Amino acid sequence: MLRPLLALALAAPLAAQPGTAPTVPPSDREVAAVFTDEAPRIDGHLDEPLWHRVEPVRTFTQVWPDTGAPATEATEVRVAYDRDHLYFAFRNLDREPDLIRAQNLERGGRNDRDDHVYIGLDTYRDGRNAYLFEMNALGTQDDATVTDEGLTIDSFSWDAVYRSETVIDAAGWSMEVAIPFRQLRFPEGDDVSFGLMLSRMINRKNERVMWPEIGLERGSSFAALATVSQYGVLTGLRGIARGRNLEVKPYGISGAQQSRPDLGAPTGGAELTADAGVDVKYGITSALTLDLTVNTDFAQVEADNVQINLSRFGLFFPEKREFFLERSGLFEHGAPRQAQTFFSRRIGLDEDILAGARLTGQLGPVSVGALTIETGPGMGDLLGSRSTTNTVVRARADVLPRATVGGIATTLDGPDRTNRAAGVDGQIRFGANSVVDAWATQVWDSDPELTSAAGQVLGRLATDALGVEGSFTSIGATYAPALGFVRRPDQRRLAASAFYRPLVRWSAAPFVRRLIVETAGTTVSGQDGDLQTTELAAGVSADLYRRDRVSLGVVRQFERLDAPFALREGETVAPGDYTFVQAELSGETDSSRPVFGSASVGGGGFFGGDRADVGVEVGWRQSRHLVLEGGLDHTVIDLGNGPFATTVGSVSALTAFSRTLFGRTLVQYDNVSRRLQANVRLDWIHSPGSDLFVVFNTAYSRIDDGADPFDPRRTVVLRDRVAVVKLTYLVLI
Repeated sequence: MLRPLLALALAAPLAAQPGTAPTVPPSDREVAAVFTDEAPRIDGHLDEPLWHRVEPVRTFTQVWPDTGAPATEATEVRVAYDRDHLYFAFRNLDREPDLIRAQNLERGGRNDRDDHVYIGLDTYRDGRNAYLFEMNALGTQDDATVTDEGLTIDSFSWDAVYRSETVIDAAGWSMEVAIPFRQLRFPEGDDVSFGLMLSRMINRKNERVMWPEIGLERGSSFAALATVSQYGVLTGLRGIARGRNLEVKPYGISGAQQSRPDLGAPTGGAELTADAGVDVKYGITSALTLDLTVNTDFAQVEADNVQINLSRFGLFFPEKREFFLERSGLFEHGAPRQAQTFFSRRIGLDEDILAGARLTGQLGPVSVGALTIETGPGMGDLLGSRSTTNTVVRARADVLPRATVGGIATTLDGPDRTNRAAGVDGQIRFGANSVVDAWATQVWDSDPELTSAAGQVLGRLATDALGVEGSFTSIGATYAPALGFVRRPDQRRLAASAFYRPLVRWSAAPFVRRLIVETAGTTVSGQDGDLQTTELAAGVSADLYRRDRVSLGVVRQFERLDAPFALREGETVAPGDYTFVQAELSGETDSSRPVFGSASVGGGGFFGGDRADVGVEVGWRQSRHLVLEGGLDHTVIDLGNGPFATTVGSVSALTAFSRTLFGRTLVQYDNVSRRLQANVRLDWIHSPGSDLFVVFNTAYSRIDDGADPFDPRRTVVLRDRVAVVKLTYLVLI
C-alpha cells in the first residue's frame, strides 16, 4: 500500500518535508548538487527522502516556438550525487498526460519523435565541448558528444553506460537517472564544477524548454542544445571518484556465407566462419582514455542507403562503425563532405582491421587525439610486409575564451604506397552565431604527382534572424590525402550566402512560425584559372508550429566540361558549356505523428537536356513495437537520345519488443545495379553495454538472358547471402 500512496502524493510537485532543512535554491544560471550517503533507487518513482530535501530547478524557458516565454507545462529537476554517481530526478508535469508521446524503445533510435529530456554536461567548463544524455518518456536512452559547439548525427555515436527509469502517471511523467562518474572525463581536484544544461521536449506542442535560458541564436532549438558557451553551472561536487577505469569487451562471432561471383554460374556452397576479438578501454588518467582493439569486426553495422550518382563527382557515404565514430568530432579537419583531411571510412573497407589503438582526452586547455590502425589480408599479416599502417594525430588548443588553434597529421604506410598529410586550423567565435574559420593541409605522396595542398578561409556574421557568409577554398589538382575524402579536386571556389529568418505571427496564416529566405552564389575555377562552374540559388521556406516545413528553391547553374562523363552505360555528356535552371518544391510533416511523410518534385534543364525528379517518403508508427517506413526516388533524364529513368526504392521496419530487444529490417532496390538487397539485424542488450547481434544480409540481381521477364524464378538470381551471430560482453574493472 505504501507505494501507491506515495505515487499519489507525488502527482503534484515535490515539497520539502517537515523536519528537513531545504538546500540552497538554484538560481537562473547555477544549481548546487546535494551529496547523499544512500544512493536512490532508480525506478522513476521520486519517493526517496533524498528528493524531498533537494531544491529543484524550476525556471525553464521556451526556446521554441515562443522563444523566451515561460514553459507551458511545469518542470522540476533535482540534482544529487555520491562518490560514484551523478543523479537527476525529473518531474515533468503535463495537464494532458494522455497526450504524452512515448513510443521509441530502440536505444539510439528516434527519441526526437517522443517527449524527451536532455542533460548536457560541460565537465571541463571550456564552453565548447560537452556530453549529452537523452532519454524519452519510456526511459529509452541515447547519448552524444558535443565538439566545439557542433552537434550532428555522427555526434550520437558515443554509447555511455548509465541507468534511467521513468513512470507516466495522471499528472505527467517522472524520471530518475544515474550517470557513473567513470563515464566522464573531468579535471583533477577535490572540488569541481560542471557546465550544465537541462532540456525538456513537449512533443505534441513542438515545445522545447531549457535551463538556463538559451535563445535561437544558433538557428534551431536542436542546435541550442550544443550552445555550450551558454550552459549554466553545476556546483557542490566534492570528493567524487576519478574517472580512471578499465573496460574489457571481448566478442565472439560465427556465421555462414553463400555467394555467386558469376551470375550465370550455380550458387556456391556455404562457407562457415568463426572468430573472436577484444576491445579494451582504459582511463589512463581522469582526462585521458586509451582504446585498444584486436581483430576488430563490424558485422553488426547497418547497411548503407543506396545512392545513384548522376554527377561527375564522388558520392559521400557516412561512417557507421562504432570504433571510429566515438569522439570522431575531435578528428574533424577540413571542409565536411567536401575536402576532409581525415575520413575514417577510408580505413578497413578493402582489408581486415587487424588491430588498433586510440588515445583521446584533455591536457589542460589542449584536446588531443591519436589513432593508429593496422590493416591487412589477415591476422597472420599483423605488422608484416603485406599490412598497412594508418595513423592520425590531432591536437586542438583553446587560446581565448572562444578561439581555438590546432593541427593534424595523417600517415598511410603500405606495401605499395606511402602518403602523408599535415594540416593546421583555427577558429574564432564571436557574437551570437558569428565565426571566422580557416584551415590548410599539405599532402606528400610516394608518387610525386600526388603531392599537393588545399585550404579554406570562411567568415560568417549572423544573429538568430539575419546572417551573411563568405568563403574561399583552394584544392590542388592532384590533392588526395590517402586517409581523407575529396569530392572535387582542382578548384578555386568563391562562395557567398545570406539568410533572413524572422519569427512571424500572421493572422492570415497563424500556423506559420518562421519564414526563411536564403540566397547563395558560387563560382569555381580550376587551378589554371579557367572557369568551371557557377551557381546562383534562392530559396524560401516556412517552418510551421508543429514541426512541418514547406520549401521552394531555384538554382541557375553553369558547367564547363573539358572531358565527357558518363551518366550510365550508353549515355554520355559531351564536353562543352552548359547553362540550365532547376527548381524544386518540397514539404515534410512532423515525424512524431502516427503517420508522417515528405515529398519533393523538381525539374528543369540538365546538360543540354531535361530532368525531372520526384521523391516520396512515408512512415507509420503503428505502436511502440512497430514502425514502418518507405521511400521512392525517381528521376527521368532526356539528353536528346530518348528519356531514361533511375529509381531507388526502400522499405524499412523497426520492431521493438522492449528497451533491450529490438530489430531493424531494410530492403532496397535500384534499377541501375538491378539489385534487391535486404539487411535484417536483431539486437538484444543482455546486460548494459553488452549485446547479442543476429544479422542476415541477402542480395538478388536481375538478369536479362532471354527468359520470360515475368518469371522471377528465371530473371532474379541469388547474388550472396550472409548470416552472422555476434556476442559481446562488457566487463567493468
